[in-house]
Amino acid sequence: MHPSLTEKIQVMRNANNVLLLLVIFTACSPINRQNKIKHTFDAANQKLEDAYFEDAIVLYSKVLELDHEIVDAYMNRGVAYFETGHYALALADYNHVRQMKPEFHGILFNRINAYMEMNRMEMAATDIDFLKTIYPDTALIWNVEGLMFGKQKDYMRGKASFKIALAKDARNFDAAVNLGVMHFHLNEFDSAELALTKALKLHENAPEALNPLSLALLHQGKLDEADAVIDKAIALVRDQPYFLNNKGLIQIHKGKYELADSLITQSLKLDPTNQSALDNSRLLKEKQND
Repeated sequence: MHPSLTEKIQVMRNANNVLLLLVIFTACSPINRQNKIKHTFDAANQKLEDAYFEDAIVLYSKVLELDHEIVDAYMNRGVAYFETGHYALALADYNHVRQMKPEFHGILFNRINAYMEMNRMEMAATDIDFLKTIYPDTALIWNVEGLMFGKQKDYMRGKASFKIALAKDARNFDAAVNLGVMHFHLNEFDSAELALTKALKLHENAPEALNPLSLALLHQGKLDEADAVIDKAIALVRDQPYFLNNKGLIQIHKGKYELADSLITQSLKLDPTNQSALDNSRLLKEKQND
């Protein structure tokens, strides 16, 4: 039994780790003021590392109250803003960094992420094109471009970008996974399976590759293989709503409606806004009423 082509894939967000973090302290004086700034800055960095983003924002802001010219504080506060969904504030901090340190092109990767989350794709594309001139042989910039096209649902161009990334770095795991996802969205399920299998050779049992692979297998009617693969992902990351939902979808197509209901219900308890789980819940009711 093959699933409908309209069913949605959900892939655990990985953001491709292009957010940059600076932890270098910029010295200032006098000594007591310098020590206070350093202590606060170090505490902020620790909060950021520990994912206490709101606390990190407060501490970086205190650093900037003491010295508004510390580039690193703007940089790291921007990362904390981004992680808490305050994309406009993150963008403002990244722009400060760009103005204060124009030779530091790495900040543009952060700015691109903010632009994409704000759906300002033309601005993201401008930064991407500039970075191509600075880092023409770097796989990362092509991977970022592919993500931009993916957000625009331009999967053909996304696929092309990820292929270029892999041509520049055949061991780029993120590009391999994202290429598989592009194939999936283009209904090229056998190619998606091949790309994701290659990704898993780079990072064995990586959940972010196992999850979409299970769906690529599902869409080829390989239900038992799909079930086994998603079980590996769930064993590695428990209580992940997307994984539970996708396992529930597989159970629907295996005719195991009671188990599917349990899994999808659990997914919705973890994330009530999960649209794919809501869609699958309706699909399950339709199957049960047939």
